[in-house]
Amino acid sequence: MKSIVVTAYLAKATRQICCVAMVLSCLAGPVLAEESEGTPGNPATAAPVYKVGDTWTFSVCTTNTNSDAAVQHVESVVTVADNQTTLNVPRKGAPPLEMVFNAQGDVISDGGSTYEPAKGLLDFPMAVGKSWDIRHVRHWASGGNMVVSAHASVEAFEKVQVDAGSFDAYKIVVHGLNKGKLSGGPASRFDITYWYAPSTKRIVKYVYQWTNYLHLENYTYELTAYSLAP
Repeated sequence: MKSIVVTAYLAKATRQICCVAMVLSCLAGPVLAEESEGTPGNPATAAPVYKVGDTWTFSVCTTNTNSDAAVQHVESVVTVADNQTTLNVPRKGAPPLEMVFNAQGDVISDGGSTYEPAKGLLDFPMAVGKSWDIRHVRHWASGGNMVVSAHASVEAFEKVQVDAGSFDAYKIVVHGLNKGKLSGGPASRFDITYWYAPSTKRIVKYVYQWTNYLHLENYTYELTAYSLAP
């Protein structure tokens, strides 16, 4: 019974954090990467360089058997220093969330969680055929940890259509396992497909499916608007 209660708490915390902080905006310092050379039809893309004033708006939705929710997030770069980029995400009736990226554009903090060493969703230089392992521990600010292990692969460089427009983007697929340190329960599987568009410096579409202990959860977000500083 204790394991079920803790698991349900962690699932609820996960839904709240994914709706409040862009999970998934994110990106990563992986382990064991397989390099792939770029070609004219498959460019090799370097890590993004952010500037103060860069701004993105995302439509974020979490759907599962218990709830449906959709919110708009505006994320703006406020500082770039010491190989870290800090972004603010305004919230109604509360102080803004603070997100922190490392030099790879990889999320190390999203306002509700920190990731050790980093989230791991992107690895640069990026090219089709590249793959890498993701390993990190997610620490929730409200308490509790989750160990994440996964494998990512860049499957295509293709057009993707979102509300903000049509973009040339890398299609990346991840398969992995989440295991809560506190619950003691079995690992749960997750699958992610997302598209990183170099021209926007961000993931522009993200689809996450997690087979949780109690139910199936889905998170999605899409870029609806953006503005890059000159």
